Amino acid sequence: MDEVTIKPGSLELRELFAECIRRPEEEGRVEALKALFRESETNEGDKKSILEQAFRDVLGGIVSPADGADLEVARCTGLVLLAISSAQEGVCHYTLPFIILSDVLECLTLDMCETVFKFVEDRVSTWIQPEFYSSGKNLLLRMSNDLLRRLSSSQNTIFCGRIQLFLARLFPLSEKSALNLMSHFNLDNVTTYNKEAGQGVVMEDTPGGEDEGEVMEVDAQSDDSSLPVDFNLYHKLWALQEIFCQPTQCYTPEQWKVLTVNVEEVLRTFSSFKLEDVQSSRRKNQRPATLVGYSESHYFANFLTSEKLMNLQLRDSHFRRHVLLQLLVLFHYLLGDVKFKSSSHTLQESQTVWVKEVTENVYKLLEETPPQGAEFTDYVRHILMREKHWVAWKNDGCLSYEKPPLATSHDSAPPPYPPREHLGETHASASRQRHDLGNAELTRLWNLCPDNLEACRKKSRNFIPNPQKFITESVEQADPGAQIEPEYKVINNPNFAWQALRLLSQSSSHFFQNTTAQIKSLPEYLEHVAVQTGKDLANQ
Repeated sequence: MDEVTIKPGSLELRELFAECIRRPEEEGRVEALKALFRESETNEGDKKSILEQAFRDVLGGIVSPADGADLEVARCTGLVLLAISSAQEGVCHYTLPFIILSDVLECLTLDMCETVFKFVEDRVSTWIQPEFYSSGKNLLLRMSNDLLRRLSSSQNTIFCGRIQLFLARLFPLSEKSALNLMSHFNLDNVTTYNKEAGQGVVMEDTPGGEDEGEVMEVDAQSDDSSLPVDFNLYHKLWALQEIFCQPTQCYTPEQWKVLTVNVEEVLRTFSSFKLEDVQSSRRKNQRPATLVGYSESHYFANFLTSEKLMNLQLRDSHFRRHVLLQLLVLFHYLLGDVKFKSSSHTLQESQTVWVKEVTENVYKLLEETPPQGAEFTDYVRHILMREKHWVAWKNDGCLSYEKPPLATSHDSAPPPYPPREHLGETHASASRQRHDLGNAELTRLWNLCPDNLEACRKKSRNFIPNPQKFITESVEQADPGAQIEPEYKVINNPNFAWQALRLLSQSSSHFFQNTTAQIKSLPEYLEHVAVQTGKDLANQ
């Protein structure tokens, strides 16, 4: 723990603070700290620094007891609670609880860290308070990431998931710190497999975990499977991991050929070798009392990569589902519209057809893979559909899902168009009987006034809008930097398009163009004319 620089004469105050912190909870530690804080003649900034160092001195005595006593996690969490109360009383900075938590987790074993993290999870309501959130969100994120780096993704899966769920509860959905906006791939996840037949070693396929890089010998005689597996199939299966790690390779002709050959060979093998439903066979043996249901067991494995294990892996439904699911994720990326893809990263029509056909074949194999293949396949379809919405949201710039509060006064933001005087008649006609004509705009116009001919004769209806104000919104939406999707642009509104055609035909020199080219669509034409007209009006 790094100590702050303390001015001469402040060591006594630091020790007094430490004595107050060491008191039992029932003796009013917060009140004692407040009283000592007020009585000290040191300036407020130095007093806060001295108090924070006193907290860390006490923590050092807890995590490394001098008398050889066992470390008490409850005392550590109690110190964090005292720091929270002190910050709320204004005698220390709001970052102090997070600093203490980081120090505690660095000094404890993983088993103890899990207990402390339960304390952190239970106080999410405290961390999201504006004062604590603005001061400590980055510290909490760093603390959680440091803890994740200490954990094994295969052996501490549940604890890792709890940390991820905590971060999801803590940060808003639009938080961009963990969204991978540029679509980078984890190229460090390298799969090591035998490149030549007969090497006879087994290595983990993914880095991570406490046994990373461990090598063991395999007894080839232990496999009694009747399914013949050659080295060619083994190599094609594990070579797919290199493509899964970096899908952009598929856009080169050489790697695309490798992908198609390997995928077709692997799927052909899966199709020819059906798996038995282990859960059904267990029921036939009538031993449900001593066996755990297959659907209730959860196991996250780092698969070994020796060709001598291929027969066993081909009979493993977990292994098969991993490979098939990886294929679906790869195809989802190849067919998806990702904003940061290069312009050269597009599939040809024949390639797209092949991917769609193989995708359906993969789904069929997933349904045939026991247990509960149909239910598992439905879950996968649902997850990939949600992934499409997630990618679309990232492509749009991660817009916030929070809706602004409704305006409660007439002095709020002005309407997009100048209000027309005759629209006030809508309020007068609201109390009368309304006629529904089946179209929202026709219904509104019809019910403006009981006598439509009289309404048409009103002088208030005889006006021409200001062209510059009328097309302002359409010009702003035409700017690519605004990132407005075409379907949400005002030029696609039929009412606006009809009014814009009438107005621009009388006020814009760009409306009538001397060209023989056919207009692609009315919205594109209107947008072009509005932009050119806006430039002319702005230069006047």
